[in-house]
Amino acid sequence: MDHRTKARRARLRLVVLGTAAAVVLAGGGLLTARSLSGGDSAAPRAKPSPEQSASSPAPGGKKYAAYTPATARRVPLLKPRSSRNGIGTGFPHSPLGATSAAVSYWQDLSLIDDQAAGRQLRTIAASPSDPAVRNGVSEVRKVREGVGLPPSGGPPNGLAFTTNVKAVLTRSLDTEGDVVQVWMVFDRYATSPKKGTDDQPLRDEVDNLIVTWKDGDWKVTQERKWVRKSTGPRSYDPHSTYAFRDGWREVTDG
Repeated sequence: MDHRTKARRARLRLVVLGTAAAVVLAGGGLLTARSLSGGDSAAPRAKPSPEQSASSPAPGGKKYAAYTPATARRVPLLKPRSSRNGIGTGFPHSPLGATSAAVSYWQDLSLIDDQAAGRQLRTIAASPSDPAVRNGVSEVRKVREGVGLPPSGGPPNGLAFTTNVKAVLTRSLDTEGDVVQVWMVFDRYATSPKKGTDDQPLRDEVDNLIVTWKDGDWKVTQERKWVRKSTGPRSYDPHSTYAFRDGWREVTDG
């Protein structure tokens, strides 16, 4: 496991631990967990080509150079054509299909119910033995134990999380475009029946999924040879021309 993977998991634990602990220990109150700062700023610069972006580039020349993620056309994400075990499936074999699949998976994966997470991951993983399944379930169980819950079970007191992906950077890790890394900028907040919606959600978190085309759909993988090829992107800024030229694009529901 490389240092970027460890850092991403540490941030996820902070998000869930902070919110879940508040619900379990404070009788339903929501606590804002603050993410580790600087997590993506020191990562190696990603250099996706225009062809690797999920969206078509703006017109060339000086006008193109002046675009930012906030001013360029947004990527229209595709909806899943089917659903199994609580997660959408059925995305087309295209760069946009890969991006849409990664965003859909990231937004729908369970963060605190290990049984639900296991079913989802087995549905979207490249194989039952892919490390993504084992690692994902293990992380959920560690989070539960960290807040005094049994390692296996459902969410406490109706706790739920909502993840909203705002921008993506998509690039291929192979020459065929069948293994794609999708970096995402997202907000995450919690809801509780007693407290309602968290009024101070985590904002502008950065993480990624690697998806591979297999058995007629995009599947999540943490296979070591692909994780080793992954690199971190330049920091996202919606008003930066550099972020746009590096490949960051805002997204919208198609």
